[in-house]
Amino acid sequence: MFDRIYANGCSFIWGHNHNNPWYFKYFEETKDIDITEFLEECKNHNQGQENTQYTNPNVFKPFNEFNWVREKYNYASRVAADLNIEIVNQSIFGGSTHRMFRKTFQYIIENTEEHLQNTLFLIEIPPIGRGEMYFCNQERYVNFVGEDNFDFVKEDNFEFIKQWYDKCFDLKIEISSEYQKLYLLLNLFKSKNIPFLFVQTNNRISELNSTDDMYSKYGSFEKFKEIQNEIDNNSVKFKTDDGNTYDLVHWFSREKKAQFSDDTNGISFDGHNSIRGSKLISEEVLNHIKNNF
Repeated sequence: MFDRIYANGCSFIWGHNHNNPWYFKYFEETKDIDITEFLEECKNHNQGQENTQYTNPNVFKPFNEFNWVREKYNYASRVAADLNIEIVNQSIFGGSTHRMFRKTFQYIIENTEEHLQNTLFLIEIPPIGRGEMYFCNQERYVNFVGEDNFDFVKEDNFEFIKQWYDKCFDLKIEISSEYQKLYLLLNLFKSKNIPFLFVQTNNRISELNSTDDMYSKYGSFEKFKEIQNEIDNNSVKFKTDDGNTYDLVHWFSREKKAQFSDDTNGISFDGHNSIRGSKLISEEVLNHIKNNF
């Protein structure tokens, strides 16, 4: 079938907050991890700042000690462990489609066709409206999501990003451009006989309609529907106990009440899939793989 997984996407597949020691006690897999040193080091930190102080290595050093928890228990790693194969996970919290395309294309370019044909590409398509820019004065790509400077972008650079959003960003143009790249990615997978599977986070096509003409520079509405249908046909369908099926991974976590906000006794308001949620997601992904590959 295949002997490795290449994963890419955003925070759901990356395992957002899976490395947060405040939450370990609520999950079977992590309840016995010793966090004594962490508790000592964070006495003077505000527990409520969960999205920065405790989940970003640039903010709070003890995070680094528990990164292995996130790497082990995110849903992509659980799938690979169940199949007893290796995994390369290049996702990141706050990741955009731009970054997903860049890193995925790079991986394809740098590996042999034999390697690629023995690799399942598990691609989580990030939400609309995110981006990345390369800044020479930081010598790296930075990720951005609206007004949230979670990636330690220098202040003058982040001001530039906000101005770019105000002057240049249009949702429908962005979606149309993404559909072009998704079309290229689909056909690259097929032309090289690469096994692939999508996990979706947004219903993009619902934001467009046949009467719009602003995206005509990118393609027709009917062609975008065809591309979306092909994505749908190659995506995990998440089923809940009541018989409903969801295309979107975060809807599934919400309906299964498997978000951190559900599982941490009111400590967290985070709507990402919890450690338990990642287990449930991995089971759905595995079921799809075993029935379709």
